[in-house]
Amino acid sequence: MAIRVTSSIIKQMNNFFYKVNDIDYEVVVVHKRIKNIHYRFKDGKFFVSCNRFILKSQITSGLDKFGESLIKRSTKPNAIGGDYIFLFGEKVNIYDKGQLSFKEYGEFTYKNKEDMLKQCKKVFQQILEERTKYYSKLMDCPTYKVTVRNMKSRYGSNSRKTKRISYAFSLIHYSIEIIDSVIVHELAHCKVFNHSKSFYDVVYKYCPNYKIYRAKLNKGEFHA
Repeated sequence: MAIRVTSSIIKQMNNFFYKVNDIDYEVVVVHKRIKNIHYRFKDGKFFVSCNRFILKSQITSGLDKFGESLIKRSTKPNAIGGDYIFLFGEKVNIYDKGQLSFKEYGEFTYKNKEDMLKQCKKVFQQILEERTKYYSKLMDCPTYKVTVRNMKSRYGSNSRKTKRISYAFSLIHYSIEIIDSVIVHELAHCKVFNHSKSFYDVVYKYCPNYKIYRAKLNKGEFHA
């Protein structure tokens, strides 16, 4: 099943609604100069690309097959809920006041959710520094300063000029294996500063399951 969008738009037909598990979803159909029908689900809508000779019955036939799975694939679990948070791949209950314990990093008490996140960030910083130092030595990379930032569009960035690697705070929700895959990715840029085959040769050398972990990261699957 192809889920890509091509160019050469001809026109857009009237939208219609399609029901999945008793919920009506809007279907946006765009006619293009293509042979096959392409489906995707985004922002609570189905988007279908096809040529102008395709019938509505053919589109709904495909939705019968792929509709539910497309919805599931696009729905990411929330990292933080009203009474829980995912920390390093595990779902942890949180309270108005409480205590969290980390095996190698001790335990701390928190006054509220904001205070808990602040304390977690300190632990996360320490973990990232240790894991980055470990892989730097393993991969024969220079020592880099580590920072944690709130980044929406990326999981990490490597500044060879300042010798600084920044990691997204959102990584704290994922398991150590997935976090390590991001660390390896960023350190690989010390050797190859692009995303060529040579770059990924380095990545897969030190993280053979990188493709699996990257898919989980993109899907919001917190546990490896």
